[in-house]
Amino acid sequence: MQAVETAQSSSSQARQTPEFADNTDFRLFYDETLTRPTPYHGDNDYFIKARDRMDRTFALIRDKAAGGAVLDIGASPFYLLDRALQAGATRCDGIYFANDTHPMRSIPQIYSRSGKINLVHSNIETEDLPYEADSFDVVAACEVLEHLENFPARFAREVRRVLKPGGLLCVTVPNVSSIGNILKLMMQRNIYYKYRSDPSGRHRHEYTSRQLQALFRYIGLDLVKAGYFPSPTSHLTWLRPAYRAIAVTPVIRNYSPVLFAVGRMPDRKPDAAFGPPPPELYTEDLSIED
Repeated sequence: MQAVETAQSSSSQARQTPEFADNTDFRLFYDETLTRPTPYHGDNDYFIKARDRMDRTFALIRDKAAGGAVLDIGASPFYLLDRALQAGATRCDGIYFANDTHPMRSIPQIYSRSGKINLVHSNIETEDLPYEADSFDVVAACEVLEHLENFPARFAREVRRVLKPGGLLCVTVPNVSSIGNILKLMMQRNIYYKYRSDPSGRHRHEYTSRQLQALFRYIGLDLVKAGYFPSPTSHLTWLRPAYRAIAVTPVIRNYSPVLFAVGRMPDRKPDAAFGPPPPELYTEDLSIED
């Protein structure tokens, strides 16, 4: 098992923080001639709120993405794939899995100034990934796992199957132990999402760092790096300096809003059947009273 690295000092954090391009640089189109724009662009509300996290995520996979094939599970708004194309990725695929009326549900590909992004609409909890084994150098799943109803056993199996030996899995999830959640509880506010018309849009299980790393071990990955991002997907931009300070302060950084982990598939991929899910994430208990 490789040593786990965390962003633990202000100097290392500064080195890792990527430079942000102008928001107008990001725009996706329905056509290769770039004349029919999609709803995804630099002025999109979600994009503006989430860009800091997405840029930091891309910094983790940039080197592997350059010249490689990249799959982003739960890819909307497809910015990570656009950056991968800019970095020289040879193939970029995105899976949109939510059960809503996504505007590009039936569109097989979209385009940026840097190239083509292949699209698939699939329910990753009930369907296998529509790719051959050993298809991708990088698989990303950013802010996705918290939306799943059940333990992500199919996700684990399919990631192991489609990721090449030596390939990387990069995952980000909300930190259930975030300072924001702690403050909400202190004020007697609910940390869970409200019920909504699109149930797939709710968070079903937010993670701790220990749980996320247990999932990587379950898949059979060597953990390369794990840590925290100061990047909530929030309109409260005035809080971001405080979150950045938290993320580089010993002990307190454990309460940052976002967790990340990067794992490497061994050169000899695991071929043993998956065992029981890790106890940190799953229990066989039934809701039956004695």
